[in-house]
Amino acid sequence: MPRRLPLPPDLRAVLADGPSRRRPVPAVTAATVMLVREPALRGTGVEVWLLRRSDAMAVAPGATAFPGGGLDERDADPEVPWRGAPVDGWGRRLGLPDADAAALLCAAVRETYEECGVLLAEVDRHRPDAATPGGVGLPPAEEDAERAALARREVSLSELLVRRGLALRSDLLRPWARWVTPEVAPRRHDTWFFLAVAPQGARARHDGAPGHAGEADEGAWWRPADALDAEAAGLLRLLAPTRVALEELAAAEDLEELLASRRSLDAVTPRVAGGPDDLHLLVDLPEQPGHP
Repeated sequence: MPRRLPLPPDLRAVLADGPSRRRPVPAVTAATVMLVREPALRGTGVEVWLLRRSDAMAVAPGATAFPGGGLDERDADPEVPWRGAPVDGWGRRLGLPDADAAALLCAAVRETYEECGVLLAEVDRHRPDAATPGGVGLPPAEEDAERAALARREVSLSELLVRRGLALRSDLLRPWARWVTPEVAPRRHDTWFFLAVAPQGARARHDGAPGHAGEADEGAWWRPADALDAEAAGLLRLLAPTRVALEELAAAEDLEELLASRRSLDAVTPRVAGGPDDLHLLVDLPEQPGHP
């Protein structure tokens, strides 16, 4: 049975004058990452990094979300240093051409670094001459400058990794879900959700931190159940994909259970239903395979 979910305010405003008769706009491919970690008390679920999107954003202003965004054409650079499952394995896993799968993972890693300062990479051991002293981390000021340059498209992820002697770690990412914006929306995204465990010692900082203007004005680690409670109390605004993902994260006992989950990657496209005074979304969620 389809699940009923609230209609986002920006989409409600678009539909205020009645249904649109224009053709649906193409959906832009995007990636978002649910960055998780184990809480101090093991066996009590997980914590996930959430951002509050700036009110100045064109898409979902003020919403609380995971780091993510659309692909940059340079995410398709075939020379990106790579570790983990080979590209052709990711293509089969996602049901995409190999090049498209690689670009999607590059976008996921790039957006995570841009928006929360966690770089899913490691020293490229095939290039010991170029290895970054001290590993992946940088002093905060240098990191801010690097993230800002990446966000302004002054440097690509591939260029950044090569310059610092690093390699993207595809093994840190797990595909989780795929959501497509409703056809009536003026801006649409075909968004792939990934799960990633924060590397040990990683320091998450949103891209609107002091001295670094960005897409978010708040960022923090949350227990998924607490975020859902905060939304119910009117303290957060969640879009449908974020809410469903948080419910799934909240149901897990620990990281091990999450990482063992087998996931359906069938695309979920909510549809608008109801009359003028009762507009809402209906969502057909795929049945999940569960655990091996």
